[in-house]
Amino acid sequence: MMIKCQKCGFENQMGSIFCRDCGEKLDMDAIDPNKLQKDVDKEKLIKRTKKRIKSAISGGIVLLIVAAFLGVVFYNGGLRQYEESSVSPEVANQKYISAASGTSAGTVKYSYPEVNRMLKDKVVVPLSGMDSFVKVTNAEIAFDAEKNEPVIYLWISIKEKVPVIYTIHGSIGLNRGSDGEIDASMPLQLDASRLDVGRLPIFASTHTFLDGFSSLLDNDGVRQFFARANAVEFTADGMSVTFGKGSGSAFVPSAPAATSTSSNKPSSSAAVTALKGGSAAAAEKNEAARQKAEAARLKAEAEQEKKKQEAEERKRKAEEYKQQQKEKEEERKRKIEEEKERKKQEAEERKRKAEEEAEQRRRDRENRRNNNNNYNNNNRNSRSSRSSRNSRNSGW
Repeated sequence: MMIKCQKCGFENQMGSIFCRDCGEKLDMDAIDPNKLQKDVDKEKLIKRTKKRIKSAISGGIVLLIVAAFLGVVFYNGGLRQYEESSVSPEVANQKYISAASGTSAGTVKYSYPEVNRMLKDKVVVPLSGMDSFVKVTNAEIAFDAEKNEPVIYLWISIKEKVPVIYTIHGSIGLNRGSDGEIDASMPLQLDASRLDVGRLPIFASTHTFLDGFSSLLDNDGVRQFFARANAVEFTADGMSVTFGKGSGSAFVPSAPAATSTSSNKPSSSAAVTALKGGSAAAAEKNEAARQKAEAARLKAEAEQEKKKQEAEERKRKAEEYKQQQKEKEEERKRKIEEEKERKKQEAEERKRKAEEEAEQRRRDRENRRNNNNNYNNNNRNSRSSRSSRNSRNSGW
């Protein structure tokens, strides 16, 4: 512990009497242990407070950065909401079978509701059954008229708890090799110009992110649909696909479905057989997958209906609570008005009684005054009578 010189400020060792720098006699009060300990404690407190302030500021900055990032990535408020396609699964499936089996020829136009229905049934639903950390729960294709390019919206669920929406901007076309032929293993090619994760735009390493979505393009449903395609174009009105002549794939149209007079829609087993090239085992497998997908869809609809009913119940309870609060408030106001009226009546009653008492006191005073007057008159009359008698008696 050091002793500071009062004159030059030099710090001397404990036990020094004179300053070793200027020779001034040191202030012995400065070596008071209590005072020195207080100075040390004060200095430690100052250092500790500064450290805590720095830590609080640093932690606050980190929390703000993390909160901002999470809000940008995971907050979906104001972004595109998923809307169920207005096209029925049967209609979309029929158009899909026509394209995959070779029935469709020439340029066929598909509206975005039809495209999104097929996208969900043939790509999203099969992917939703996979057990993975990240799942694609919904997908839509729209068109950006300003940039004249299609936009893919992907709704992702992380561990089935954290929702994130991916927005992919770019172009979708046929994947042709160096020889100009369509790549049968992956007929579609996606060239992304920009990827948004939530509200956060990702400009760098876009293809690194898109590698995780290769299953969307490397998909049996996609390959089957575009197996005979010669050209594909996305416009504001929808998707136009030009199919080649003949069956360029292993898919053979179902004869009963093509020649049926009762309905233009093939049965589910015939459709599955057409999609799988007539293999009974494959048909059964596909039918089982379809039934599983249908069960998943029904389950999702049931969950949605349950959530809707729960939301309506919460709304009803909220309205009941609001009505109860309103009635309580009206009851409270009524009681306040009654209390005011009661106090007003009590005040009027007190005033009336006070006036009656004042009137009674006035009457009592009036009666006493009259009695006194009568008494005085009687006394005067009595004295006058006695005086008259006395005068007459004295005259005799």
